[in-house]
Amino acid sequence: MGSERAARMILACSVLLAASGGVRAEEGVGPWVSGDEAELRLVSAVSAVAPGAGTVPLALHMRLAEGWRIYWRTPGASGLPPQLDWSGSDNLEAVAMAWPAPVRFVFFGQESYGYRGEVLFPLAAQLVRPGEAAEFRLMVMYLVCREVCIPGESELALDLAAGAPRPTTAAAEIARHAARLPAPAASRGVSIRAIAEPQGLAVIAAAREAFAAPDLFLEWQIAPGHRRPDLPRPALSLAEGGREATFRLGLHPPLVRPGTPLRVTLVDGAAAVEADVTVEPALP
Repeated sequence: MGSERAARMILACSVLLAASGGVRAEEGVGPWVSGDEAELRLVSAVSAVAPGAGTVPLALHMRLAEGWRIYWRTPGASGLPPQLDWSGSDNLEAVAMAWPAPVRFVFFGQESYGYRGEVLFPLAAQLVRPGEAAEFRLMVMYLVCREVCIPGESELALDLAAGAPRPTTAAAEIARHAARLPAPAASRGVSIRAIAEPQGLAVIAAAREAFAAPDLFLEWQIAPGHRRPDLPRPALSLAEGGREATFRLGLHPPLVRPGTPLRVTLVDGAAAVEADVTVEPALP
């Protein structure tokens, strides 16, 4: 009798849900969309656009299948970073995308940079009409790789009404990932210099506290039509009780001649910092 009663209750609940159109989606949290070896969704930290608000905190949330990876804004020797197309949106002026610090991959002997498992990209959506409702439509084009690489494409949607906002269930996750974005190096007491050497480039980072196992990622502008060179894994040496890290790369002029502007991302465990530096001439 107990099982029959439970069955009747389940049937009754199913009828009620069908009549009401099913469970209502949470405001500010888009549905998961299955793609090639990945799931994606678009989420907001707030449930509505506050009166007068010109910017809305969003995030692109990706979950990758076991063993698959996607790429950082500068992918390294191979790969392509995710490309975002917001052209189908309403009340959207521009979107600034933040990139979490990457990890290093070795793929067929070449170094590439990106993400495994789960990654959340914080987004700052600037509105055309502050305080009004917004419709976000996002086409994400991405490349996932394991032994082979597969191009993926997913359409995501999220609508926000105008009104009094409240935190969504995604707000804490967005804040947690945003706290792990690379911080300005100076704000964490880290100074970074890049020095041209006869055999390549030396990047020297000095910090108030000792480094544990730091890694380094370099970015610089290249001339149109030229391929970015494959970067070797830097050779690391620590000094001053671990508070000074020197990374040496076998990069030769004219790639990194004095005056070349670089963006340096330094990762040490869960901590990461960034700095824009200019390559200095070799010390006399």
